[in-house]
Amino acid sequence: MERRVVDTRPLRPLGAAMLGVAVAWPILPVHLPPCPLLSLTGVPCPFCGATRSVVALVQGDPMTSLLWNPLGLLSALVAVALLVGWVLKRGPARLAVPVWLPLAAVGATWVYNLTLNPNF
Repeated sequence: MERRVVDTRPLRPLGAAMLGVAVAWPILPVHLPPCPLLSLTGVPCPFCGATRSVVALVQGDPMTSLLWNPLGLLSALVAVALLVGWVLKRGPARLAVPVWLPLAAVGATWVYNLTLNPNF
């Protein structure tokens, strides 16, 4: 099974930024542009609802987070794990990830958005 080694060091500040924006989201006067695929075709992409999912999770509502997009919950958990490893100076700087894993996560999320997601 092929594994790709991912250097997690550049992802740590991105995880911090993602969680920081999610915490500040309610007071920011920011409106994201709509998803291009959803706007053009009416079909939600695998990432539709992920931002709202992370915001709901940071605001303490994990069930709403899961309803919006499970990928948002997963990305927030990965971001927290990366940040904890960064702060504690522990955890691998490199992580071996099976190539199929990110593809399977995106594919499963797209199937969820197309079939079960009550928001689309």
